[in-house]
Amino acid sequence: MIRMFRDDEYALHMEFDHDGAIELKTKFQEALINGHSCIRVHNSSLDSMKKVKEIKITNCGQPSEMYYNSEILTLELDKDIIDFCIVRFNACINHKDFFPAEICDVDYENTELTIYGIYMEVK
Repeated sequence: MIRMFRDDEYALHMEFDHDGAIELKTKFQEALINGHSCIRVHNSSLDSMKKVKEIKITNCGQPSEMYYNSEILTLELDKDIIDFCIVRFNACINHKDFFPAEICDVDYENTELTIYGIYMEVK
């Protein structure tokens, strides 16, 4: 399970469970190697008017930017940030925790947003 939502002006939250952490690690690796990858998400939105069905990750961000178009959220990330995220998701898979919560900062519509990761234990 992977879900994204925005709960304030400067924060975007990415919730995921163990399977989601594995998928995120795999998709970030794919973006690093192939230049891009896509992740299907559920029950996600930037706000009440902008539903998100897919996150596209590219390795061409300098600086890192985020775009929204037709239910697709594109994250253009620097290769070093992608590599760092892979390490973080791997640690999450092994320890079942995601701390610290900050994944990265991105520019979106003249605002700097911080993307936070929230690991959800499935019971």
